[in-house]
Amino acid sequence: MVAVMASLSSFAQNGKKFTFTGQLTDVKDTLEVWAVTIGENDFAKLTDVVTDNGKFTYTADFDKIKQLQFFIPQAQQVANGNRFLVRGIVMAVPGEQLHIEGTVEDYTMSGSALYNDYRDILAIKNKGNEKQDAAYKLYEETIKKDSTKVEEAREALMKVYNEIRQQQANDLIIYIKQNPDKEASAMALADVPTDQLPEALKAMGQSVKDGRMKQLVNSAEQQYKAKVMKDEAKKKVAPGKVAPDFTLNDINGKPFTLSSLRGKYVVLDFWGSWCGWCIKGMPDMKKYYEKYKGKFEIVGIDCNDTADKWKAAVEKHELPWIHVKSEKADAIPQKYAIEGYPTKLIINPDGTINKVVVGEDPQFYDYLDSLFGK
Repeated sequence: MVAVMASLSSFAQNGKKFTFTGQLTDVKDTLEVWAVTIGENDFAKLTDVVTDNGKFTYTADFDKIKQLQFFIPQAQQVANGNRFLVRGIVMAVPGEQLHIEGTVEDYTMSGSALYNDYRDILAIKNKGNEKQDAAYKLYEETIKKDSTKVEEAREALMKVYNEIRQQQANDLIIYIKQNPDKEASAMALADVPTDQLPEALKAMGQSVKDGRMKQLVNSAEQQYKAKVMKDEAKKKVAPGKVAPDFTLNDINGKPFTLSSLRGKYVVLDFWGSWCGWCIKGMPDMKKYYEKYKGKFEIVGIDCNDTADKWKAAVEKHELPWIHVKSEKADAIPQKYAIEGYPTKLIINPDGTINKVVVGEDPQFYDYLDSLFGK
């Protein structure tokens, strides 16, 4: 949980420069810093920051607002017995200064005026976190007293969690309505549920929407549009429905159109080189592609990769089928209501959807056997 203290001082904006300082008691000598640009898919490691008994300073020139993730090196965490990655998350705004003190996961925040305003938003989030912690503690006490009530207690816990999340969303929107011209209001959008983003955006002042926080506003708008598109897609992407047609460039840069394979069974495989389960399933995919050679075709649709990483993965794993790459503007994953990777769709020769399988699931291969092994 993150507690926020008042700003120690106010810093003037300085162009692109972002300064991140802190004192973390659970960090010895190194802090890994990763980042993703808000609204983009460029998550990558930025640097290793050397610390002096947990004291650190990191500065960088950013053109856009980024979400920073910082943590003790994972190898060290594993050696310390951590089962899950312990990390802190902050929003890095160019021209601002942020200071934290505490531990990687539990720290106070101070810095420039923007982060001083942001403390009210984090206070709302912390209030919800505290209520969730209390609800989970009650859940543990309940099942400890009576192990026969696990399912009942779990349902009660999820109901409370949903109520807390809804109250938190309402409180965030109230903050935006009360502070429409504060830039921190745009930072609150990241924690507003997608369904309620239109209300939050409507309440925000035009000066914030058109200012340097426009990136956050645009990201929220795109998130809502993607949800609307996905909700519509779910109605269309189901067994018996015609698979949405598309044209994408293949790995050789030539246009490929899905409907060109009419008359054949087709497997659409939504994947990415970054997806561990996608890569883990490739040997079985290759095995079944050879086993039923000529009876169906595979079209691998790479998502959220750079062109170089996509092509390198295809070459490294020697994937012999058709490969195309979906760019963000194509919105093919949204058109197919993709919610997890890998997702595989079996399409009938007439272009209708036969079956949808999410995840690297053995039932997919069993189904291929039932379909082609007759």
